[in-house]
Amino acid sequence: MSSPEFAQTLRSARVSPRRAMLAAALIASAFAGGCFQPLYSEATLSPQTGGSVRSALRSVEIPEIKGLIGHYLRNELVFELDGGGAADAEKRLRFDASIAESIDVVTVDYLNARADSAVLVVTATWSLKDKISSKTVSSGVNTIRIPYERSSQRFATVRAARDAQLRAAKSLATIIRGQMAADLVTG
Repeated sequence: MSSPEFAQTLRSARVSPRRAMLAAALIASAFAGGCFQPLYSEATLSPQTGGSVRSALRSVEIPEIKGLIGHYLRNELVFELDGGGAADAEKRLRFDASIAESIDVVTVDYLNARADSAVLVVTATWSLKDKISSKTVSSGVNTIRIPYERSSQRFATVRAARDAQLRAAKSLATIIRGQMAADLVTG
């Protein structure tokens, strides 16, 4: 085989860098596939409680939280953690929270001297404790900002503010549930 023929054979056998990277990524993902598991499955164990994360979240007692947003937050958390349809589990963990809210005015109509839009700022300071040992299992401070429009019609503005409170409670409940689950897994 002559030198030009040998060079031609090497060029035809060479794999493009793009294909080599794709092959490496596929091989790496095949090896790493067994490392991951769903956070909320029955198989994901919590070193904090000894059971699964799902059963640990169902065993959270959520007392009343002061304020209107606190009331909405409690309702959303009960649904997020328990699903609303399961039989009552023994409550091993206790959730405590305090809510602070404020309104930031974003734009002002200077002709009419009233705010056109506002942002509801809600901060939840919470902790999850084991009822027996009083050990803190999870805690956090979460802040959410929900914008809403104000109108010259008073009741429309009241309803928009109430909708912002509901959206804030739903968003906080989702964030808090995720943080609780992550803390239950990591121990």
